[in-house]
Amino acid sequence: MNLWIIGLTLTVGYILASIPSGVWVGQLMFGKDVRQLGSGGTGMTNVYRNFGRPAAIIVFTLDLLKSTLPVWFAGMLAYVWTDLGATDPLLGQVAIMVSGLGTSMGHCYPLFANFKGGKAVSSAGSFMLMTNWIIAWLGLALMILIIKTKKIVSLGSLVGFFITVLMTLLLWLPGLQTMGMWNYAESGWLYTLTALILWFIMVYRHRENIRRLLAGTELDFKKKTR
Repeated sequence: MNLWIIGLTLTVGYILASIPSGVWVGQLMFGKDVRQLGSGGTGMTNVYRNFGRPAAIIVFTLDLLKSTLPVWFAGMLAYVWTDLGATDPLLGQVAIMVSGLGTSMGHCYPLFANFKGGKAVSSAGSFMLMTNWIIAWLGLALMILIIKTKKIVSLGSLVGFFITVLMTLLLWLPGLQTMGMWNYAESGWLYTLTALILWFIMVYRHRENIRRLLAGTELDFKKKTR
């Protein structure tokens, strides 16, 4: 029964996050496949470059919903609808953590878009928002600051989320374990490990961006490539 719950939270996270928001918005509103434009990404940044701000806002909102709902579902399933969290606290925490991993994999390799998706930024950020709102907002503020100053989304995303991972270590200190934590999530080594895995997924998905950053040819936020 316990493993069934873990498998369900992982599956729900993957399937919901597999909804290709950027692809569908581009096709329905503009009759174009965003994967064939610009960087080829399906996330908000490439949608903004090619279709403009309104489309990007729609994609951002949909990506936020499809990434936050699975984490909420995992918390409810493990702690409210079943007694998993009460009888086995570690597995209760695992149920929430794997939902975050599932959403990132669904966002990057969507079942409904030939496994070609985004770069895990919105899904990783949504997971942090649904588990620790303080760290999530601090990380978002840092990311925006870097993007504002450097005009490069990939740099802001990677650096901002890495600092977010480091901030989870503060929750190991006595008296800080519950600071900002919610949705039945718990801080500690498993939480930090999950955040670190999400960052590694982001790094892998940004590997071409990293090569361009090192070469000094990375796109700024608004620049288009065809």
